[in-house]
Amino acid sequence: MIKGLFISLLIISLGAVAFVSYFVVNSRPVDPNNTATKTFVVNKGDGVKSIALRLKQNGYINDRYVFIAHALLLGLDHSLQAGAFTLSPSFSTSQIITKLSQGGRFDIRIKIVDGQRNEEIAKTLAQNDLFDKKSFIASAVSKQGMLYPDTYNIPAGCSLTQFFDIVNANFIKKIANIKTDETDTALNDEQIITLASIIEREARTEQSKQYVAGILLNRLAINMPLQIDATVQYARDSKLPQPQQFWQPLAKKDLSINSPYNTYLNAGLPPTPICNPGYDAIYAAYHPIVSDYLFYITGNDNQMHYAKTLTEHNANIAKYLK
Repeated sequence: MIKGLFISLLIISLGAVAFVSYFVVNSRPVDPNNTATKTFVVNKGDGVKSIALRLKQNGYINDRYVFIAHALLLGLDHSLQAGAFTLSPSFSTSQIITKLSQGGRFDIRIKIVDGQRNEEIAKTLAQNDLFDKKSFIASAVSKQGMLYPDTYNIPAGCSLTQFFDIVNANFIKKIANIKTDETDTALNDEQIITLASIIEREARTEQSKQYVAGILLNRLAINMPLQIDATVQYARDSKLPQPQQFWQPLAKKDLSINSPYNTYLNAGLPPTPICNPGYDAIYAAYHPIVSDYLFYITGNDNQMHYAKTLTEHNANIAKYLK
């Protein structure tokens, strides 16, 4: 009997040693040398089991059951917080549990810049670990022009749908402010945003954007091709594979690109916005400065120069673009 008890105790002891050894080894960092950090989001309502599973799937812990046991031993299994946390594979299990129990960031601050294409916005969002680049681009196809440039505080764990809702609410609010004054153009809202996207890429100051808006409307009124470099840049850069940098200067051959966005070959507005315009460009599209001008250039003096005739325009080119 004593011998049997001794064997039982020995087995239990060996089992305990094995468990402790396994526990200690698998509580160590996954990769002590990998100090690169990424954002890990804990959503409201996530329990310790689901958190452990996703930590394992994302390569932050060695064993999800060891993580759960560790949290239980520390008495923190019900204290893990919702939020966005910066984690690294070089963190031990106890370090990760401590971080998750102290509360994370609830907002991720991102900025959409005036005149960016959806692809440029997607890059910013991916860099902030908000959304997968390809998924965002696929979901935002019909939203270009309405992703209003601004600084946004995006809640951790925000879905793509929620993100679009946040940006769209801001867009609607800003457009409503612009439209409080009487609109000075016969274009509908969709056409105005497309026009604004062109203005955004063509002019820099508030006043020059209003002048350019009036000139482009003059061209549309007489069915004159808009002849906008930015629309051709958009057509060129939309082809696969897409470039790493958008809006680079055109080559002469680019002007012959067969695309509905090539406003050298096609009269009228392009089919959709070519970028996401900011407040001044949208305001200009709704409230253009009326003039007899049909041409404009940005000179080497960084000023806009306008002309009523092609002769005047060529003279401006000779004078200001030497």
